[in-house]
Amino acid sequence: MGEGANGAMAGLRVLDFTRFLQGPYATRLFADMGAEVIKVERPGGEWDRRLRVAPDGFAGFFHGLNRGKRSVAIDLQHPEGAELALRLAGGCDVVVENFRPGVMERLGLGYEQFRAVNPSIIYAGASGYGPEGPRNQEPMYDMVAQAVSGVSDFMRAPDGTPRLATRAMADSAGAMFLAMAVLAALLVKERTGEGQRVDASLVGACLGMHTAEITIALHEDKVFRPQGRVTSTSGAFICGDGQWLVIGATDQKLWHGLMTALGRPDLHEDERFARSRTREKNRAELEPLLERQFLTRDRADWLEVLHENNVPVAPVNSFLDLAHDPDVLANGYILEQDDRTWGRIKVVGHPFHMTGTPATVRDWTPELGEHSVSELARVGVSGADIELLIAAGVVEIPNGDRAERGAQ
Repeated sequence: MGEGANGAMAGLRVLDFTRFLQGPYATRLFADMGAEVIKVERPGGEWDRRLRVAPDGFAGFFHGLNRGKRSVAIDLQHPEGAELALRLAGGCDVVVENFRPGVMERLGLGYEQFRAVNPSIIYAGASGYGPEGPRNQEPMYDMVAQAVSGVSDFMRAPDGTPRLATRAMADSAGAMFLAMAVLAALLVKERTGEGQRVDASLVGACLGMHTAEITIALHEDKVFRPQGRVTSTSGAFICGDGQWLVIGATDQKLWHGLMTALGRPDLHEDERFARSRTREKNRAELEPLLERQFLTRDRADWLEVLHENNVPVAPVNSFLDLAHDPDVLANGYILEQDDRTWGRIKVVGHPFHMTGTPATVRDWTPELGEHSVSELARVGVSGADIELLIAAGVVEIPNGDRAERGAQ
């Protein structure tokens, strides 16, 4: 577990007011890349800490999104709490929040207030609809974004029921676009010295992830929804042992290899299937033939012979299978982390690689308010004032620290 000293964002400080998934994942990426991320939570902790907690008490949702951060617990609705947040921002490069538009302004913590104390600050808002428009202040969740963006319609079930593309697709994509916007703003700041406000929304992320499909639909005035396999030779097939695999034989040049691997040269020569266009016209006849063929052998056998014939193929893994996938492990997409509470645990690594400034899993997930005292002291709040703030409930520290301080 590294310290992030050589990470791409080493030396940068990020003040993080985010909750749930979109914002916290973006700032966790910053932490992996070496930034100091100061997570500001309300006393008592954000709901995220209690979301989807396992029977043994492990909060995987919160842990996966907040590792490597520093935790400061402040009541932002208290005037002194808002003032503390502004003081913390004075030493930061980036502020990130994902409240509904207008909430931070009502707290006295909008872009203009932060810019007054730090003129070059980058203020990043993670929103639902975006910063403009008649519904920009409405509450938004991942599934709502997938609906309003057309994704749920695009993913309709065969019976016509709208579906989610996957759980948290909008949140995860929104986090990536938010991180991209912040990194671009940091580049501008390096060139010009100027900060700015940036926004990335859940709806905008859904549209961005479906750029090609939306462009096609708008031009042809028709939605081309996925129906079954992508093509007759590209999609999932069940094998003789009940295990699934996916092949991606979209190109004509792969047709010969696929038929060789399947032991069906007769289909390769069949005029109904000889070319891509004719195969798709006759897919209702071809797909059952392929389905029956895959049932004649186990998945491991098919994987081997398809690889030998250069057909793109992979097993359909579950999330549990990823812990044993050699490529996933070799690339650090799943790795093990030492945690002071849970020991050695498996976590998701970083999604991309940099040779000179690699990202690392820097540290465990902080306790609520674990760094309240040190971070406030860093911006000049005296020890006596910190004690008063703790006593007044404006600032919170871990229960263990509170007991220790009371015994002194």
